[in-house]
Amino acid sequence: MVDPRLDLVDAQKWTCIIDDNKLLRKLLETYFMTEYTFYPAFHKNYFLEDMAAGRSDYCSSLLVHAALASACHGYSKMSHRSQFWNPRTLGYQFLAEARRLWELEIGNARLTTIQAAIVLSIVHDANGSDEVGRSYLTQAVAAAHAIHLFSTPTANSDDVEYNARAFTAWALFGLQAVHSFHVFKAPLLSMPPSIQLPSQDDCYGDFGPRYPSAKGPISVNYAHTFQTLSEFRVIMYDVATVFFSGFKNTPDTTVDRIKGFCIRLDSWYRNLPSGLKATEICFPWQLKLHMHYYNLTIYLLETLRMTTAPALVDESVQKVLSDAKIKLETLVRLYYQRHGFESYDIYIIILLAFIGFMHAKALGIPETVDLESRRSTVVLVVKGLGDQSNNCYVAKVVFRLLKASVVNENKFLLKEVGIEEEGGEEERAMEEQVNSSWPIDLEWIDVDPEKNRLDNVIRKTKELEF
Repeated sequence: MVDPRLDLVDAQKWTCIIDDNKLLRKLLETYFMTEYTFYPAFHKNYFLEDMAAGRSDYCSSLLVHAALASACHGYSKMSHRSQFWNPRTLGYQFLAEARRLWELEIGNARLTTIQAAIVLSIVHDANGSDEVGRSYLTQAVAAAHAIHLFSTPTANSDDVEYNARAFTAWALFGLQAVHSFHVFKAPLLSMPPSIQLPSQDDCYGDFGPRYPSAKGPISVNYAHTFQTLSEFRVIMYDVATVFFSGFKNTPDTTVDRIKGFCIRLDSWYRNLPSGLKATEICFPWQLKLHMHYYNLTIYLLETLRMTTAPALVDESVQKVLSDAKIKLETLVRLYYQRHGFESYDIYIIILLAFIGFMHAKALGIPETVDLESRRSTVVLVVKGLGDQSNNCYVAKVVFRLLKASVVNENKFLLKEVGIEEEGGEEERAMEEQVNSSWPIDLEWIDVDPEKNRLDNVIRKTKELEF
């Protein structure tokens, strides 16, 4: 990533953990090019400007340590980065300092505190503690209400302040929507923000990645990405509200609501900006945007198929569902071919688990069609989760569970991947510390997820071992 502001940041102004400016800049670049692009928490330009200048309007030591803790998951030169409990790792040290600073900020509702909570939420998700991560989101929402972050400002505010508040409001809304959906829980907010996103593209902070074959940095027009992500996450928020807020859905209302969501998703997809159309996408976050679209479509149509009798024989539903699965897997393969699975990516872990358990389960059914294709997909997923296991602990846990779910006659597939597991008894013992409500091995949403929640699956697996 090319950004002159990165060259001006000074480690000693913001952290006592490291004093190496080159390492600090590399970690920040890692954070911005991995997690931030799909799960932004703050306005990049304002953050870097204040960090370089030593100002605290849009930067704070807490926010810096949260971002650095996240970056450690993605910094490939850092060994044992998935061992969040290891005090010798920088990830542990940055997170410990962020927690200390967080305790000092309790009761102080500031923009940077809310932004840090967003980042810390994802850090804990990656560590297999999404319940802790959700508590940070809950506190962020409370702080946001305290400063009226979701409302249109009544007083005259300058453009920078407005942009920073609007960006943060929609970032927080988007993450709590995605988090709530994927853990099958009611959203933390009762409605989307009323503050409007800026209409000018230069209000979002662009990226300038430089590739070896390019003459200079490439503009990615991040404004369109952020706006489109926000629109999609409003739909995901509404799905989570309908299915996870305790409403009783009859078969008829389920059909009507799913049809309504599918119409909205189709409209969203048809109206994508030109740079985000399927024929134009190439960056990881662009591919993931399309993956998430098909992922949500599959959840909705599988729910329709499983809960309503007419849909079981409706060929149009089956065709759309089949096409969505094919396109999702095609995108995953494109992602792998272009970018590999080595770089830290918390959403790819969710997606690989979704696809992997779906196909591993099918391999155990004698009449399964396209057996070789499914086996190929399982191998690819295991490869991806194995690579991600180097980055964060939740991937390591799911990696083990997926391998264990492959039936004996297909165990030979695992040898083709050639991934050796790191660690031993210490890492397996840490599974008892997993505090995750993420339900795995579920393809539809109108269902009780309790037995599939990750910590319950781990507990059940350990009971069977004994």
